[in-house]
Amino acid sequence: MIRKSLSVLLALLFALALLSSSAAAEDRTLHILFTHDMHSYLETAVSSEDGVRREHGNAARLATLIGENRTENTLVLDAGDFSMGTLFGAGYSTDAYELRMLGALGYDATTLGNHEMDFGGYGFASMLNAAAASGDPLPVFVQSNMVLTGELTDEQRAVRDAMENVGAVPYTILNAGSLRVAVFGLLGHDGVECAPTSGMAFTDYIQSAKETVAAIGDSADVIVCLSHSGTDGNGTSGEDIELAKSVPELDLIISAHSHTLYTEPVLSGDTVIVSAGEYANFLGSVTLRVDAQGKASVLSYELLPVDETVPEDPEIRALLERFKDEIRDGYLGGEDFDAVVARTPFDFPALDTLYAEHGENTLGNLIADSYLYAAREAGIDDIDVALAPLGTIRGTFGTGDITLANVFEVCSLGVGSDGSAGHPLVAAYVTGRELKLLIELDASAGPLVNSIKMSYAGLSYTFNTRRMLLDRVTDAALVRADGSREAIEDGRRYKLVCNMYAVNMLGMLNGLSRGLLSITPTDENGVPVTDFYAFALRDADGNEIKEWTALRDYLGSFPADDSGVPVVGEQYRDVEGRKVKVSEGGLAVLRSPGLATWLVILVPPVLLAVIAVPIAVCVRRRRKKRAGRA
Repeated sequence: MIRKSLSVLLALLFALALLSSSAAAEDRTLHILFTHDMHSYLETAVSSEDGVRREHGNAARLATLIGENRTENTLVLDAGDFSMGTLFGAGYSTDAYELRMLGALGYDATTLGNHEMDFGGYGFASMLNAAAASGDPLPVFVQSNMVLTGELTDEQRAVRDAMENVGAVPYTILNAGSLRVAVFGLLGHDGVECAPTSGMAFTDYIQSAKETVAAIGDSADVIVCLSHSGTDGNGTSGEDIELAKSVPELDLIISAHSHTLYTEPVLSGDTVIVSAGEYANFLGSVTLRVDAQGKASVLSYELLPVDETVPEDPEIRALLERFKDEIRDGYLGGEDFDAVVARTPFDFPALDTLYAEHGENTLGNLIADSYLYAAREAGIDDIDVALAPLGTIRGTFGTGDITLANVFEVCSLGVGSDGSAGHPLVAAYVTGRELKLLIELDASAGPLVNSIKMSYAGLSYTFNTRRMLLDRVTDAALVRADGSREAIEDGRRYKLVCNMYAVNMLGMLNGLSRGLLSITPTDENGVPVTDFYAFALRDADGNEIKEWTALRDYLGSFPADDSGVPVVGEQYRDVEGRKVKVSEGGLAVLRSPGLATWLVILVPPVLLAVIAVPIAVCVRRRRKKRAGRA
């Protein structure tokens, strides 16, 4: 009987030991839910892929997914660019809706993306201070390579004080089960370059990562980097690949900025790199196991769709509605967030198509036309050309109703001199020679750089993709309101209207090309413009005309259907010949050659002559010497 009792006792002890061992193993796992590049998509957005309508975004659905997948070993992290993309961004500097929503969703940490700097350093500081003043729970804000010490400007001091106010730190140590997890944030080189108005200085992201890892030392079991740097998308190159190679101590990199979607984690040495795409399409989920030697390996990885199949969390839905009411009353002047502005009987091009294909597109035509409409409505009738940069288009329209929120989403970037969201429209002059150069840059460099691609109103041109770079445009002319074409004269000044991004880009070309490609926007007297905000279009009340409100008003000007809703005109169902791409070889490549083509034609023979003549002279001299000796 005693032996039997001892056997039972030993069996129980053995079972407890197994359970204890299993629990210990479980405690060595780390589960991370993550997002990045959400761009204010807190409410449902609709996209169409291969003709299939799909919903994405929506913080209330994201809350449900987080709640269903969170355990005591889970951390919820975001890698930046949580702002700028939808109407929630209208309250960025005053109400910090996006950062506060991350707190409401239970995020443990987030970091800085370049779009958090769209309102400049002062705007970023105001956002942080607004978030702190709200009293709402907030994620830990981690950022390690922004320079906040030493001799600072007033703007930099404002950011430093706001960072302290919100409790921002270079890194934080978070507990997940029995594991201590260090989390820090970085902004990579391209991210810094994409924030030219930040007013801030940043150290090299790789050097900062090395210093941060050294500071963390042995205080953590796992090191996670929220890196707003990005990769090329195929897992073989990019700033975060270089980061992993240079700082092998990193266990996990959540890679943002490039909007990459990895269906499988990328391994670089022992470092795991993950990305979950953009606009809250997915909630990323990765589980790591940490062995006794501290090495982390992937146990599981998946991307959880944030779509119509996920029910909404009622508390977050209520918070969203409160935020939307505040935007209606504070920014929209009483207009409803979801008010229907117009209706389209057809799809406009998807964003990926818009960026991938270089040529005319109907959405760009619509936006450029809205600039001219806004100028006319403001009493400005002497605009020659409207330029709409494709790089600032952030959304598109699908068949059906177009709401106020949809319109803002399409033109959501920028800020006015009044500090409110949205690029203002600006009017300035360029010469005919500069206008031709701008068109040539679009035709030649547009396929390589999305930010240079343009759509036009009042202008059309043809370009041959088989001709030399900077000599591809074969036919360009102004198109007047009556449809007539007018040649562009080199010495004449033409009045352009574009958004603030585009007009700044024109000025930046001088620096980028070191003066070789010079486009200098001026006033009507030819005096170079130094303050573009002074040339912003204004309405009858003196307010800046925003790009997105120009588009809203233009959509509202179309004839209405029986229900009283304006319907987009049929002229936007297809392209109109404003930007015609051809691919012609043979003599077409050499027809009416420009400077670039002449250089290619003439330089090789000139170089050959430069090389051949000295050689011929040398040979002749040697022959003479030999003849003399003979």
